[in-house]
Amino acid sequence: MISTKLFALLLAVACGAAPIDGFVSSSSRVVNIQKSHLHATTTGSAADTLSLFSPCKINLFLRIIRKRPDGYHDLASLFQAVGFGDTLNLSLNNYGKADEFTCNMEGVPTDSTNLVLRALELMREKTGKTSVYFNADLFKRVPAQAGLGGGSANAATAMWGANELMGRPATLDQLIEWSGELGSDITFFLSRGTAYCTGRGEIMTPIDPPLPSGAKLSIVKPNLGLSTPKVFKALDYDQLSSEDPEMLRDLFLREGVVNTDDKYYINDLEQPAFDCLPELKALKDELLEVEGFDHVMMSGSGTSIFCIGEPSDKDAFMKKFDERDGVSVFNAAFINREEGCWFQDPSQPLAVVKESEEVAAIIEEGMTAEEAEKVRESRLKAAEERKEMIPAKSGNQIVTKSEASGFSKGLKSIINGKRRFEEARVGDGYKQGKGAVHPTPSTWLE
Repeated sequence: MISTKLFALLLAVACGAAPIDGFVSSSSRVVNIQKSHLHATTTGSAADTLSLFSPCKINLFLRIIRKRPDGYHDLASLFQAVGFGDTLNLSLNNYGKADEFTCNMEGVPTDSTNLVLRALELMREKTGKTSVYFNADLFKRVPAQAGLGGGSANAATAMWGANELMGRPATLDQLIEWSGELGSDITFFLSRGTAYCTGRGEIMTPIDPPLPSGAKLSIVKPNLGLSTPKVFKALDYDQLSSEDPEMLRDLFLREGVVNTDDKYYINDLEQPAFDCLPELKALKDELLEVEGFDHVMMSGSGTSIFCIGEPSDKDAFMKKFDERDGVSVFNAAFINREEGCWFQDPSQPLAVVKESEEVAAIIEEGMTAEEAEKVRESRLKAAEERKEMIPAKSGNQIVTKSEASGFSKGLKSIINGKRRFEEARVGDGYKQGKGAVHPTPSTWLE
């Protein structure tokens, strides 16, 4: 016998009102159910609300090749996505005539100069969907002027989310092409997590498969900022490395981040950054003395310094650095994403979909995106096998109220072609940490 909840699902699927990925979604949507109130209604196959993780990046090496006639610099760098980042809550603004944008972090511009709003405007322009507007709420954790690409990641995340909410009018290749109009590093965040970037950073060669996720690192950020133009202005071209960037790329991919010799962790922007802020070099020298770290280097144009590995005495490390005035430490790991899915916040478990014991394939807390995708495929197969059991109805009406009287509230919610999700509930407890607030998910669609 089919449970009422599964029957509701199958009935909606058969009548075209509720795609099965609304209940047991593709892994991209499953991993992004992290918002305290998730309202998911659909137009076609696109949900009306998304909560998306916006990761940061580090540069495993960064070579400055030359200064161009237009004033920019050609570079070559191996970028890697890191599981420390922001959260972008994005929904359709069905009643407004403009995008609405809010952000928790003081000092972040909320006008049209913000990269999120520029990304949404670009998506309208490129897709021709000029009447589609969005509500965007950005919860920022990544500090500014850190060399971590936080703003660029926000823009890429907004482009991906807008494309989903619009019904996917653009291909990934188109998103990658368009992103170069917004900034140098944005293109990278549309890769799967590892990429070799050249030009200003907008010419991306994806590394597929990406570097394995899970490699530990600590990001140490002093309360000091450096603008990228200031760093480049202080660049001494005579001190640039002469190492071939393609050789460096191949070496990292062949040897791995731990086994690659420390001398190949090259950042040509350390010299100007350290000249501008000698205390930044002093901080790096301190971190080089920490037992347990394999490699220590500044990321991008600074001022964050990343440390590959884990300190032998983590408590002592955190006490010495994280509790120091003017310094923050963010412990994280390498991440990547499955093809066709967005990045998952590693601090958040997957939401739980509870079904009756009669349903063998369920999504359980802690599943990887790949495991969740297997569950989705299993459910799709089950739906196909049971279609003949679902009564046909004419027009858009799925089932009458009288016919639904014996079923659960979940089934009644799809009467007359409509469906809804129960709001995801979030516990009262919050994980409080320096620079981070993470909701604790409870259950979804009980």
